[in-house]
Amino acid sequence: MRTDNKPIRPEVLAAFSQVPEVAKAVRQVANAIRRDARQLAPKDTGNLRRNIQVERVYDPEEGLVFFLVGWGGRAWYGLLVETGTENEPPRPHLVPAAIKNGAR
Repeated sequence: MRTDNKPIRPEVLAAFSQVPEVAKAVRQVANAIRRDARQLAPKDTGNLRRNIQVERVYDPEEGLVFFLVGWGGRAWYGLLVETGTENEPPRPHLVPAAIKNGAR
């Protein structure tokens, strides 16, 4: 366990991100965030809940593999629901799900 506050070197982070066991563990957290966000999302038609997705992304410049959790194309309005508009109050679901699963 690290006890210093030094950042992890990018090449070390890139190597770890490609270890299958690490990728599997990170995907499990992403799936947990998706599950919890779907439970917290408002259910008007169900479209928003159905379209919260996990996407695996590879950044060739950094050599990193990571997972994004967010709204798919059919739920383009997810951010408006999450943060609210001048006419609608916020109904957060993605951020609380991420925090519940360890995001800071």
